[in-house]
Amino acid sequence: MSHIKFKDTISAFIVSAIQSLLTILFIEMLYRGGFSEAFQWTREYTRPFTYNVLLLFLLLAGLHIFKRKMYIIVSFIVTIPLLFLGLASYIKQGIRGVPVLPTDLSLAAEARSMAEFFSGTLLFWTIVGLVSITLIIIILVIKVPNPKGHNRIKLISSLVLLGLFLLIFRIESTSDTSFLKRKLMIVYVMTDQKLTYQQDGVIGGFVQNLKWLKQEKPPGYSTAAIKEIISKSEVAANATDTEKPNIIMIMNEAFWDPTVMENVEFNKDPIPFYHQLEEEQSSGSLNVPVFGGSTVNTEFEALTGLSTQFLPTGSIAYLNFVKKPLPSLPSILREQGYDTTGIHSWHHWFYDRSGVYKDLGFDRFISVEYMAEPLPFGPFFHDKSVTDEILKKLKMDNEGKPNFIFAVTTQNHGPYATDQKFSFANIETQLKGDVAFSAEAENMLEVYSDNLTEIDKELQRLVEEVNKMNQKTIIVFFGDHLPLLGNNYQVYQEANYYNDTKTYEEYLKMYTTPVLIWDNFSNRQDDLNIGSTMLTPVILERAGLSGNYLTNYLLTKYQNGEFSKIPRADFLAEEKIDNQTLNDIKMLQYDVLFGKMYGMEDKKIEVSKNYRLGYSDPKVTGISTSTVDGKKVLIIKGKNFTYNSHVYLNGKAADKISSDGTKIIIPYSKIKDGTEIVVKITDQNEKVISSSNKYRYKKS
Repeated sequence: MSHIKFKDTISAFIVSAIQSLLTILFIEMLYRGGFSEAFQWTREYTRPFTYNVLLLFLLLAGLHIFKRKMYIIVSFIVTIPLLFLGLASYIKQGIRGVPVLPTDLSLAAEARSMAEFFSGTLLFWTIVGLVSITLIIIILVIKVPNPKGHNRIKLISSLVLLGLFLLIFRIESTSDTSFLKRKLMIVYVMTDQKLTYQQDGVIGGFVQNLKWLKQEKPPGYSTAAIKEIISKSEVAANATDTEKPNIIMIMNEAFWDPTVMENVEFNKDPIPFYHQLEEEQSSGSLNVPVFGGSTVNTEFEALTGLSTQFLPTGSIAYLNFVKKPLPSLPSILREQGYDTTGIHSWHHWFYDRSGVYKDLGFDRFISVEYMAEPLPFGPFFHDKSVTDEILKKLKMDNEGKPNFIFAVTTQNHGPYATDQKFSFANIETQLKGDVAFSAEAENMLEVYSDNLTEIDKELQRLVEEVNKMNQKTIIVFFGDHLPLLGNNYQVYQEANYYNDTKTYEEYLKMYTTPVLIWDNFSNRQDDLNIGSTMLTPVILERAGLSGNYLTNYLLTKYQNGEFSKIPRADFLAEEKIDNQTLNDIKMLQYDVLFGKMYGMEDKKIEVSKNYRLGYSDPKVTGISTSTVDGKKVLIIKGKNFTYNSHVYLNGKAADKISSDGTKIIIPYSKIKDGTEIVVKITDQNEKVISSSNKYRYKKS
């Protein structure tokens, strides 16, 4: 009898193994768009495939605590949502470039938004699939008999496997370096969840993001509690001047002042214009939440007034928590008549900016794909590209609206060369005294400083051009984080600037960047010593504009001298922020990001109905022949052509020789009468993100 029960147990677990394998294949087929793509993934990423199957097998095998009929029902109840996860990730990734994350599941608005993209065909086959699965379950439940008696071997084995699943699931959903992750090559790509899911599989990627899900409600959170906190704010009156200033914010990649290292000598000042403005305008220091990377966390704080210090360590706010329209600087300004533009000399999908910027209230996002002629600089793009876009926007007809422009640069992105120099190199450094930099450290610092000289010139060009426009303008210029100058803080250590003594002073050295607030109308010279969460309220106050309940609270506390920054949790005591204020900030932040936005008093945050990437789609107006370098070519004429614009002739992509905003030059070929010419803008992943009109060639 025990032999029969043992065989029954093994058979049951084999069924679960086969069911797990097939379910994972179907999930990946739905996510990747076909069985061939799913099988290719299993071949290229066999270990992550094993990881997905193992997790599901442990769960399904544990369900054999139930008898057969109930096992069939429960196992399908488990697997059907997983199949939908694969399908929903395919749909969402097609819309926003990011698969479904755990934080999406509690958001009805996100689900409704995705439901709109179920085409009639897809909806039909989804219903067919559900009906088919339901019929299969009914047939199996009717046909498959329950065994007589109890199989203790199977029951105990199933309980052990279920317990093992719960243990492993807890470890895998909270640890980044578990034994299974290391052995089965599970890699979490913080900046790109699409890549995470494509490598690790849908279940693998989803499980890795579960650690960001839990957000505890503050004790006493309620409408009354929020109103009581708001009552402590002093709301500033709007400016009496009817002319609202243009506001330009530039978050410059890894911008920092290396001349603050007292043990280092420079042959010349790498940022002379910035230092000149420091003396003439409002300037100082900005406490930022990150070092060497994770740019968007500084960006998130600067645009919202929300602190990442109250979010799980290691999380990326844009990816994990911005899942709905938020009150932010762009949305505040748009409500007060501003035209709001985001500019970034990098890919639109990076950190999901193209989706997040809509939720933050931007009217448009000009990513590198939509720049006509960005200037390459190594793997990134020169700051000139961003300055050009800012000036282009300022010169456009805004129908009387003032501009808010938020720009993010990439020129100064690391790593910094240890054995090469730029053609424009002009900075030399050395340590004071008898000691010397290592060759690698010296080269890194000089390359970084040479970069700064170019950045400083672009800042000067922007200020000079803005001054010519005779428009009230505020320019906010700051760094997102310090540069990563070698492993283990190599340059900082060799310069004896940072000694890793874990003190507050050392922390501030590595988490403080320069900040400048320039304007052409106030003559203010404020000494700034603030955190990035304070930028939005400070900018609104400078512009004479009203804020929201969070920014008003922050500004009140700042102006009353109660606090100016929110440092890392282990240094909060150093800022002497009283517990009540700290609890107030946490509750306001919860209300904005996770709660019911009681502070908005039922006022809905409206996203821009016309939000888009770029200013408008490309347009083809004609075609002609010409000669370039002695070779015959075709010139596609039109407007709104960009860096990533490509010509398609009757649906087939043509090679591109060169392009600018009004023409694209392609190799000559005979064009037949009626040939369809389309210009498409594609991203790095070869996804079409904008398309022109269909232009039909007619022989003259």
